[in-house]
Amino acid sequence: MLVKEIKLENFRSYDFLEMPINKGITLVHGDNGSGKSSIIESIMYAFSGKSFRTNETDTLIRKNFKYFQVLVGFDDGQILKVTKKANERAKIVQNKNKKTENYASLVKKFPTCMVENKEFFFTYTNPEGKRQYLNKLLFYVEQQEQKLINELKKIITQRAACLKNKDYNQITYWDQQLINIEPNITKTNKDLCELINDYIRNDELIHHFAKKNEWIRKIRLIYSPGYEKEANFSEILAKNIEKDMILKRTSEGPHRRSFKIDLDNCDASEILSRGQQKIASIILHLLQRQIIVDKTNQTPLLLMDDISSELDKENSNLMLKYLIDNRVQSIMTSIDQAHFTNPDNVLMFHVEHNGEVSYVK
Repeated sequence: MLVKEIKLENFRSYDFLEMPINKGITLVHGDNGSGKSSIIESIMYAFSGKSFRTNETDTLIRKNFKYFQVLVGFDDGQILKVTKKANERAKIVQNKNKKTENYASLVKKFPTCMVENKEFFFTYTNPEGKRQYLNKLLFYVEQQEQKLINELKKIITQRAACLKNKDYNQITYWDQQLINIEPNITKTNKDLCELINDYIRNDELIHHFAKKNEWIRKIRLIYSPGYEKEANFSEILAKNIEKDMILKRTSEGPHRRSFKIDLDNCDASEILSRGQQKIASIILHLLQRQIIVDKTNQTPLLLMDDISSELDKENSNLMLKYLIDNRVQSIMTSIDQAHFTNPDNVLMFHVEHNGEVSYVK
């Protein structure tokens, strides 16, 4: 199922927009601040209820208006309509049914893979982005394991409340719950990193990009469980109790799991240029998408923001060729259309902003 068109009303700087979406690549280009990223943002919100730019979704409503609406049409005739009023939950209607859908079901029906310009796995100091990367794969590929992640969030929240209230008896209880769940969380995420490494060694995607970037073949993900690997986790909890009481949070544990990128037994961030880091980030997200396709037979929509930033022309066109050859439906933004040399296979739109309203040509 492919996206065929989108319609926006009162979303960000758009009063109204009706825009066809290519079954292959749709490229939206324009100056910074013109409104091109808002198009990708609207689709992400329609499918997940989230924005990659803000946690305050009421700010997506156009200034001086009371609501926004996003409508997504698909090639099989299905329609998804999302209406968001200020200070209210979004109302989600699919196929003109009166029943309101919820985002938990929509995320499973309409998977997306998002590549943000800011999202460099090597210079991104907050490991939350890496956890989200792994969690998305778990959500689609190992849905039973996703229940473990939800249980982990509950345990960490409850333990934090007990630390704040200095409830020692309850802290002991939640410590044991955390100790019980930790081995499964660690094994599942470590196995997932090894699966990604297998794809790096063997997938056609890597062979394609290695034509210009031979170093890609040497990249490996090394999993970090969120605490000192050689230590006993129960002893770590006991050792950290005074510090955790002061911080009012659990300082070490599987909720802080992450991974690092290794290249020839070195930290890749110390070796790769910014442009190479961008390529590696794109490849990891394309691998994420390919794993979801292989394991679920679903075809995630690829969303890429400001794709030409810090990406040279040769790698840009190497990426386009992969997307075109593999029929990956993609919607991307760029400042400059001249960065790409395959216009015949790309549906292009130019976005301008007149000071109040964005519009697409």
